[in-house]
Amino acid sequence: MQLDIKDLFARHYRPLCLYALHYVGADDAAEDIVQECFVSLWQHAPRNPRSFLYTAVRNRCIDHLRRARLDTVDVAPHDLEGFISDDEARCRSEREAQLWEAIDRLPERCRQVFLMSKRDGMRYKEIAAELNISERTVEHQVAKAMQKLNRLLRSDAGMVVRRLVLLMTFMTLSLLALRAQTTTALRSMNVAVGVGHDNADSTRTRAVNVGIFANTDTLRGANIGLISAGTHRLMQGFQSALLINSANRVQGMQLSGLTNLSRKPLEGLQLAGLTNIAMGVKRGVQLSVAANVSAGFMRGVQVSAYNFTEQLNGSQIGLINVALRHPRGWQVGVLNVSRDTTAHKLGLVNINPNTRIDFMAFAGTTSKFNFAVRYRNRSGYSILGVGTHYMGLDNKFSGALYYRLGRYVNLSPRWSVSGDVGYYHVETFEEESSKPERLYSLQAHFNLDYRFCRAAGAFVSVGYGDTRHYGGKEYRHGLILQGGLTFNYNNHLAQRRPSTRPLLRLQRDTTGMGSLYRFADPDYLEPHPWPAALQATTLNLLVHGFDRFVMKADFAKVTLESIARNWRHGFVWDNDQFSTNLFAHPYHGNLYFNSARSRGLNFWQSVPYALGGSLMWEMLGEIEPPAINDVMATTVGGICLGEISHRMSALVLNDRSRGFRRFVREFLATVINPMQGVTRLMNGDAWRVRQSNYLYHDHNAIPVDFTLAFGHRYLADNGGLFRGEHNPYLSFFVEYGDVFKSSTNRPYDYFTGHVTFSLSPNQPFINGIHLLGRLWGRYFEPRNGNQMEFGLFQHFNYYDTKPVKDGTSLTPYRISEAASVGPGVIYRFPQVANVSRLEQRVFISGILLGGTKSDYYSFIDRDYNMGSGYSVKMNTLMEFPRMGRFVFNFEYYRVFTWKGYEQRDLTTVDPLYLNAQGDRGYAGLLVLNPAFNINLARGLQLEVGGAFFGRKTHYRYYHDVRARTFEVKLGLSYQL
Repeated sequence: MQLDIKDLFARHYRPLCLYALHYVGADDAAEDIVQECFVSLWQHAPRNPRSFLYTAVRNRCIDHLRRARLDTVDVAPHDLEGFISDDEARCRSEREAQLWEAIDRLPERCRQVFLMSKRDGMRYKEIAAELNISERTVEHQVAKAMQKLNRLLRSDAGMVVRRLVLLMTFMTLSLLALRAQTTTALRSMNVAVGVGHDNADSTRTRAVNVGIFANTDTLRGANIGLISAGTHRLMQGFQSALLINSANRVQGMQLSGLTNLSRKPLEGLQLAGLTNIAMGVKRGVQLSVAANVSAGFMRGVQVSAYNFTEQLNGSQIGLINVALRHPRGWQVGVLNVSRDTTAHKLGLVNINPNTRIDFMAFAGTTSKFNFAVRYRNRSGYSILGVGTHYMGLDNKFSGALYYRLGRYVNLSPRWSVSGDVGYYHVETFEEESSKPERLYSLQAHFNLDYRFCRAAGAFVSVGYGDTRHYGGKEYRHGLILQGGLTFNYNNHLAQRRPSTRPLLRLQRDTTGMGSLYRFADPDYLEPHPWPAALQATTLNLLVHGFDRFVMKADFAKVTLESIARNWRHGFVWDNDQFSTNLFAHPYHGNLYFNSARSRGLNFWQSVPYALGGSLMWEMLGEIEPPAINDVMATTVGGICLGEISHRMSALVLNDRSRGFRRFVREFLATVINPMQGVTRLMNGDAWRVRQSNYLYHDHNAIPVDFTLAFGHRYLADNGGLFRGEHNPYLSFFVEYGDVFKSSTNRPYDYFTGHVTFSLSPNQPFINGIHLLGRLWGRYFEPRNGNQMEFGLFQHFNYYDTKPVKDGTSLTPYRISEAASVGPGVIYRFPQVANVSRLEQRVFISGILLGGTKSDYYSFIDRDYNMGSGYSVKMNTLMEFPRMGRFVFNFEYYRVFTWKGYEQRDLTTVDPLYLNAQGDRGYAGLLVLNPAFNINLARGLQLEVGGAFFGRKTHYRYYHDVRARTFEVKLGLSYQL
């Protein structure tokens, strides 16, 4: 059959593009899909070309949405109906094509005015100002266009039908104009009280809009939301929200506690607690704490810790400033980066594609051992470094931070000479009055460099330094000698780093899912509650027997009399040490919980086993009085640890594996989840080989990102810059599931976990455990491609340190949130500029059981307070495809200690029955944690991070105490 492709293209191309636009919401994607279908039409030559084309376009739209993941659930045809049915979409697309053909035949000025009014929703006054014509002319041109379109669309159905067609088509155009910016079919929720009017196209224009979720279409005044505020068209005036502001076009001021977003070039002011994002800055100012992003040009000012723009025609002021192109303007900051060599920069470190970056390792007569980074540009350079054991301060550790600025001259391809001046800040552990804790030094150096090869070289340096007390008193001065090696770092600034996918995401196809996954086997999912109860009871008997007959522990010498005493006396607050009460007990609860999970019971069915196992032990397993804090920590904390360990062990298991690999898998899964390992040994699954139903986790349905990190940590003593302890650390981070995938909404289908181990004998082995699991969630997809998840989350947080070796008696930090649940919001913005992922997370939780360091309470093994309260957590995540990732965490805990001991005669009280939470009062605990992960190679990243810990404890009967300290981490991470 011979097809007239040219004729079919002329008749159907525009209707098909509009038809595709109903689904994909983007002009470029719709046109690409239609063009591909015409190629397929030419190849197959079907008998019914029109039917073939519409079917092919629809199927390709589905495939496009699946690939682009514009919808977070698995896309099925019936999910894509949108506002209208598929048949109606075909009819409307053909009517719209006829209308657009008629619009194209209008005179140029008439067409322009008509589209600005009907398509863009602009008022006559706005159009007149934009085109510099009178409002009366605008009104005349719109009426003229309507008359011409009526004539062009004239049919035998009469005027009523024509007007109905025009009205329906204009409504469709309005919907398409909105859908072109978003994939959602839901109108944004407006929980607010407003003053204004509704427009003819059902959109809202507000002069004042105040509420919890304050959303309107057009704003000319003030829009204030307690949680968020949104304007979907033009925003003229003031917009404020506690969390997030978003607007299509900003002409005014946005004020937000977290993030401001403008989807068109900003004309005004964005002021945010964390981040500002705009699709360009025309005439405006972005002012924030963490980051400003301008996708496109930037004609204004950015002030933040991190500033980014594609083309800078204004000013960037911050710690880190990045501009892809820099035709005009200034960068002022600590680190300035651009992808051209013509930029104006004023900073400590300035980097462009021609900058040579060298790592320096050397020894000297001032600071003995030094590590530094040198940045060489056309003729100048700067050096940032750190050195240890400063001159004359060798009895104990001392150190210096320094910055040097200089010029160099190449004598030959291998030889160069340079000179620089530098400022050194020195700190020491010296306690003698003649040797101060802090010094500063001004130094000048003359250097000679030699390059062995492109990657390595050596240098020697001679100079003079003058070291003084802060305040002016001289400490020491004299000649300086230095020498060492240099290693060149390949500057990738001018190169594009290919994006990489984590290895754990590259999983098998789900085709034939029923024959792959163990959970598709009904026998595996059959619950066995009585064997689960027997297993939990046996666990308690074995632990009790070990304590009593092997360890000979007094607390395990249970008698009928002690059991009866426990029942009569009731619960108390016990005095076990911090790690026992707030980690070991939750871990024990995880064993009870997984006794049920490994026997086929679901999440909620397993919860009573954690509670029952804890009560059994408290009442029957020891002679000490039962502890209410143990029951709370074991039950609630055990549920969190148990479900996470249950799911993590499933990632390892593979029943098709054999030999040593099978042994390693079973061993590792048992270490993660011991009770499941016991169950598999008892029923034979540990060695049974299966050719079907052999996998225990579907990575396609629930993706998993796992990162392993190893590095060095500096823990400050009482906030001292060089007064602290150095030790290595090992950490694991996992993000399990996709929080925006509504099809996976069971408890803990999404969770995050971060565990850090301290590899130092002076510090606790478990330094930190931070777990967050979603119990329930509801997915929202507001307009303009933003995504939001509101849910109920369970929290488990554990920080533990000991006093620094050879330092003060101060414990740097000790915080626990063992039992905590509360609501949370996770908000993801669409990709902008070089930010591939931008998320804001806010959580508020009620703490049933928490713990914090006490400065006065000390009984038996306890030196901390317990209590209840609340916590607030905020998290900002920014991912850059070629650079890496930046994360900023804010955590605040308020723990109230209600039940004290201060008015009791302690000489007459058995410490076991003291029954006190600690010192009456409350503690406010603040944690600030920024972290950078910088891409080095595929999956490998440089990890740079730190944390600030601040505590203010109010005591009812003692003096209040304030404590502040910090830690810094440097290491390597690998994403599996």
